[in-house]
Amino acid sequence: MITITLEDGTRQSLPPVDAVGGSNCGTAGIWRFDSGAPGPHVAITALIHGNEVCGVQALYDVLQAAPAVARGRLTLAFCNLEAYARLDDANKDERRLVDEDLNRVWGRLEGPGANGDTYEVRRAREIVPWVQDADVLVDLHSMTGAAPALGLVGLAAKNVELARRIGYPALLVRDAGHAAGLRLIDRHPFGDAGAAPTAMLVECGQHFSREAFDAAKETVARTLSVFLDGKPTPPAAPQSVIEVVEAVTIRTGAFEFTQDWPNMAVVPKAGTLVGRDGEREVRTPHDETYLVMPASPRFRKPGLTAVRFGRRV
Repeated sequence: MITITLEDGTRQSLPPVDAVGGSNCGTAGIWRFDSGAPGPHVAITALIHGNEVCGVQALYDVLQAAPAVARGRLTLAFCNLEAYARLDDANKDERRLVDEDLNRVWGRLEGPGANGDTYEVRRAREIVPWVQDADVLVDLHSMTGAAPALGLVGLAAKNVELARRIGYPALLVRDAGHAAGLRLIDRHPFGDAGAAPTAMLVECGQHFSREAFDAAKETVARTLSVFLDGKPTPPAAPQSVIEVVEAVTIRTGAFEFTQDWPNMAVVPKAGTLVGRDGEREVRTPHDETYLVMPASPRFRKPGLTAVRFGRRV
């Protein structure tokens, strides 16, 4: 059993590695429940990063309930098992990955661009056959800093509609992803505007916060209710869409913000200096600019995303 200290100072026992790393279909960490009746294939993934534990708990609770799916199929995927297995209270901020970011490898698993023999690439290749044909994909994550839950929906309008059907979270972010590599939600067919399957990545809140655990549970319950039980759910709160107009990719090893900007801070004036990347000044592109997920110091490296500028649409 893994036990960690949460942001509020309380202790939390997490699902055992052996339990989530088991399987009822032959691939470690993959659990499949098939009603045998027509209906959508819903895939819910957690643990893309080994320290994003809110999703682990939410899916483990479903697993423990031995879900009886009324229609369609349900796939639960616990992804970065090795990073999770190494997690403890002394290193919980460091157990995001083993070799590389699992949420940047999904565009180089096959074909001419396939490369790499990292743990994360090997693991992604194991996961893909179980989620590739999903009609609905929901990917559960959490964030370094305090923030409300965010629904990242890529650029395809169909994914905004998915978030509307689930009715959660209240803040939706339309963005093109990262220069460093393809996210699972952007992989074909989920990121393709002309394809039917839909996807949303839910950043449930700050790592190790009660709010993140609650948001993950809410997301999973709503997804199952809408798509597998056929029970529409009203929005938990009015939903707004923030469109990312620019993702600032770090160019040098000397990136610094001008201050400690909180996640989803709104900067009133266009042209406000928010950071410096070596000699390059990073300024807001328009009035009322949202700062989406500013990178913490340990993630300020060349090629990674420093911050995404967004506007309400």
